[in-house]
Amino acid sequence: MSENILAVKGGLLWDGTGSDPVLNGAVLVKGKQIVDSGPAKDVDIPKEARVIDARGKTIIPGLMDLHVHIFQMVGPLDYHERYLIPESLQLLYAVKHARVLLEAGYTTCRDLVYPFPEYTGRDAVSLRTALEQGLVKGCRLEVAGVVTSTASHLDVIRPHPLRYMHVTADGVDEVRKMTRVCVREQVDWIKTTTTGGMAGGPTNDPNYRNYTPEELGVIVDEAHSFGLKVASHTEGIIGCRMAAEAGIDTIEHASELDDDTIDTIVRKGLYTTPTLAPSYYREEVMGLPTQYLPKKLGGRPFDERHLESQRAALEAGVKMAMGTDCGHVFPPGANSWELEQYVTKLKMTPAEALLLATRNAADALGKLHRFGTLEKGKLADLIVVDGNPLENIRVLQDLNAIQFVVKEGVVEVDRRGALNPYVSL
Repeated sequence: MSENILAVKGGLLWDGTGSDPVLNGAVLVKGKQIVDSGPAKDVDIPKEARVIDARGKTIIPGLMDLHVHIFQMVGPLDYHERYLIPESLQLLYAVKHARVLLEAGYTTCRDLVYPFPEYTGRDAVSLRTALEQGLVKGCRLEVAGVVTSTASHLDVIRPHPLRYMHVTADGVDEVRKMTRVCVREQVDWIKTTTTGGMAGGPTNDPNYRNYTPEELGVIVDEAHSFGLKVASHTEGIIGCRMAAEAGIDTIEHASELDDDTIDTIVRKGLYTTPTLAPSYYREEVMGLPTQYLPKKLGGRPFDERHLESQRAALEAGVKMAMGTDCGHVFPPGANSWELEQYVTKLKMTPAEALLLATRNAADALGKLHRFGTLEKGKLADLIVVDGNPLENIRVLQDLNAIQFVVKEGVVEVDRRGALNPYVSL
């Protein structure tokens, strides 16, 4: 049986490389891979190809979110109902959310572990495998195992009955072993914490460190020795400095940065993920305070210092990738709301914001050679948008505007349906 041949033709083509968009562009797909991309007049489309008519639409790479928590239970605010559900039900939520993310145009996501499932990443690896084998439908998933210390952010945020069910790691020998335990489960990433966070009790404070520089260095060394990258929950300046010095590959939140830390991040070529969505979504959509608790960074309001740090990092040339921290409060499927914040609050152009969710995200994952742009030889991950996100980034929040989602050459979402089948041009 011949390989599937698919062409997406006639739309405004933005390939995610940073080049200008192409009017009347086309992408030709054979099997899982892109075999040609560019002006439609230059792309030789075989007669047997199925053709998606993208006239009046925009063709862009599949989107990526590098900070999701898809195992979280979305909806109930009741502490006991949300935090004490069985892990088996959390896994079912994760299956649902992987599909929801794909339907929103997100072909790749990185799950950075909710505090309540198994910390080694075993459940997430099972879901990743099920997605790869086609047992369930959803976004491509990269998953992490956790190495965290006693009394750390990812320890004290857990309900009391669960704090003693999973292992924390303290001291260089324990963190080395725990990293290896996670590697044994076949995770893609190691996640750790350098500071406390906004949720939880008074010791879970973003101004307090979670690990020593020596412990962090061992985690990074051990993960890198197995070819894995490291992400860290990092908010206060003490943790941002340590994460940068340790060479943490993606610094999550990076909420309090100074000039020296920014210089280190740039010099080492590290990535940050801004995660603006949760605070502002709480305030602007849900009508709640921007933070769970009135904790501060350096004596200043958290959201004020966080936004100031992102602007300074952007101006200095820090590499950023999209990450939303989506989960309970900021629901999966609403991810593109984050892109709007990059435009309105960080003053990016829509094209610059989209680069964070395409090319930059793939580069941060170490997978830019495989996907992230619409170039020959890469996996065919793309979406067709009814509208132009290069002019109005908000169009990506309208699920009905995400007309087609193609992942590895397969049309996973078709909102035109039976009334508008593929059209051969």
